[in-house]
Amino acid sequence: MGTARAAGGDFALLRRFDPAALHEAAAGWRRLSAAAEEARAQHRQRVDGPLRGHWRGADADRAFRAMAGTERELDVVRVEAASAALVLETVAERMGQAGTNLSNALRRADEWQLPVAEDGTVGLPPQTPADRHDPDARVQRQRDLLLRAGLQQRVDAALAAAREASDQGARALGRLGADVLTQPRLFGTLRECAADARRVAADLGLATPYVPDNRDPARSAAWWRSLTPERQQDLLALHPDLVGRLDGLPATVRDRANRLVLAQRLDALEAGNAKGSGLTYEQWGARQSGLRALAERLDGGGGSGGREGEQDGVQPLLLLALDPDGDGRAVVAIGDPDTADHTAVLVPGTGTTLNQVPGQIDRVTLLRDSARQAAGPGQRVAVVSWLGYDAPEVDGSVLTTRRAEAGAEDLRRFTGGLRVSAGDRRSHLTVIGHSYGTTAVGAAAAGGAGLQADDIVAVASPGMAAEHAADLHLDPDHVWAGTARDDDVSLATGTTLGPDPTLPAFGARSVGIDTSGHSGYWDPGSESLANQGRIIAGRTPNPSGPR
Repeated sequence: MGTARAAGGDFALLRRFDPAALHEAAAGWRRLSAAAEEARAQHRQRVDGPLRGHWRGADADRAFRAMAGTERELDVVRVEAASAALVLETVAERMGQAGTNLSNALRRADEWQLPVAEDGTVGLPPQTPADRHDPDARVQRQRDLLLRAGLQQRVDAALAAAREASDQGARALGRLGADVLTQPRLFGTLRECAADARRVAADLGLATPYVPDNRDPARSAAWWRSLTPERQQDLLALHPDLVGRLDGLPATVRDRANRLVLAQRLDALEAGNAKGSGLTYEQWGARQSGLRALAERLDGGGGSGGREGEQDGVQPLLLLALDPDGDGRAVVAIGDPDTADHTAVLVPGTGTTLNQVPGQIDRVTLLRDSARQAAGPGQRVAVVSWLGYDAPEVDGSVLTTRRAEAGAEDLRRFTGGLRVSAGDRRSHLTVIGHSYGTTAVGAAAAGGAGLQADDIVAVASPGMAAEHAADLHLDPDHVWAGTARDDDVSLATGTTLGPDPTLPAFGARSVGIDTSGHSGYWDPGSESLANQGRIIAGRTPNPSGPR
């Protein structure tokens, strides 16, 4: 009897079920998720970032630790609220479909004149004694029996689907308790809520959502535009690693995803240890310190600004890609490439790992400042540090083009993605390589359809994996090369990586270099830096004198 009453109650509830209330609740949780993300961004831009620019000392360290805890809690709310919204939306859709199936079955029962009891039991029309001796009535009775059996299956299936959806939802919501915030801990909350999101999806029987394979930026961009804002928000909160890697998506979208990936990966490292990870303690510590330095550099912004679109004079830094594994990869832009009139991509060379990215951000900041001085009034400049390949170590790997060729398609896809995400706004695009980075740039520019660049610059090049400037899918008049007189890279230039691009036979144009050594090309106030800025701004640099 208990089972019958439960079934009857379920039947009555499903008949009355209206998914609108669950959808409204899901929308509320989604608004909370968006508000937490916005609060996190505003805190970074208006509080944490500006303070990091000048506040130092023990008090500052304590304050920044406290603010970091607040920002972690906001990230937790963002993910947990998005998970709650996903649960409620999924349950609403599944129970709504079950209710629709039940209503359809009940309409058929009315059409076939089959009574349905309050507990969902499908009956048969009443039969008179005369019907039992009427051949036609007996045939109709057999037909009614078959119809009843089919309808009962449909009613039972609708009720079972509703119960399953309700049970799955209850189990999934049970994972999202507030203890992730109320139980005090220094690290691990982001790791836990990311695990909660995965478990919630498993409880609901949801497969990993479809995301393009990142082979075609145009296809990735079209896919993203096809999604509703709500679906975009869910993916950014629950699957940031899948979204943040996609070339062709808006730079601000990738930044939103990758900053969450960075926070989650750093939290997991700080909460864990090297045991069982496959890393040595030194590697674990180096990865942790590299991610922490990157996070602090991103939170601190890109220096003084003050133009339209910049918050409180701080130039925006956008994290366009992140992969902490191995030596680590990261792509960081100062300024928004999607709205820039002039965009540059700087590809670093030998020995560059994730730990060196903050220094690369300093270089692109100097490049952007130089280009802004050379650009026309009101023109916007964005410069990207692209460590999107496995740069060689100071060993035998630097003597071959293998690393450059392995990263060539990734660089082509990235610059092609910049063109796609900017839409009809065609920015003047310059790709700059330094040291072995020029080999990577040359391999990418010479292959496929090239880099879609307006200018290519090679500084301190040991060779560009190409015989001539004309091989780079670009007018040689827009290929520039320069090397400092005392740069030791000249000892390797023209050996195993291709001819010296500064020699007339290569066909590139000379760019004036007045700095010393292998890393001085971005010295403030130098002609080397000014000339790179001029090229980025679409102007002609000063030529070099005889080597």
